[in-house]
Amino acid sequence: MEDDKIILDKNETKVIEDAYGRTYFSAEENESVVILAREKEDFILIKQFRKPIGTYTIQLPGGGVERGESLEEAAKREFLEETGFKCGEVHYFGELLPASWISNEITHVFYTEEIEQCNGQQLESHETIEIYRINIDDCLKKVKENIIKDSELCYAMLQAILKGYISK
Repeated sequence: MEDDKIILDKNETKVIEDAYGRTYFSAEENESVVILAREKEDFILIKQFRKPIGTYTIQLPGGGVERGESLEEAAKREFLEETGFKCGEVHYFGELLPASWISNEITHVFYTEEIEQCNGQQLESHETIEIYRINIDDCLKKVKENIIKDSELCYAMLQAILKGYISK
């Protein structure tokens, strides 16, 4: 850490180079939330283009935690904004370090089965998000076949199985 050099410091995020020439990101506001939402035998997921990988990905709805907002409030707000659905009670599955080798990001993972239709998506100007419904068994199969690769979704599904919310 003493030999680390800040390459870029912008928007409360630093790009840092360590003594071996490897770079990593360190954000001041490094917490995000995602939610695995089950409606009967389907999950409500999202599909969106991700520039770093140059393709679309299937993932959990979620996003950043605003100042003064609880993790649960953030999860419910992001779910509503990205899917247009409201959710009731949520269960906390834990925190995930999605890319600890390159970022200090912490993702808090929630689960709900209490869903109701609302007034549609409330996306930010930079977001283009498609709602992606998938049967639970099909989702598990696509994870097993390495078609669905998102670490947050895989973690949430594993926790849902381990905690008895879904069976396989």
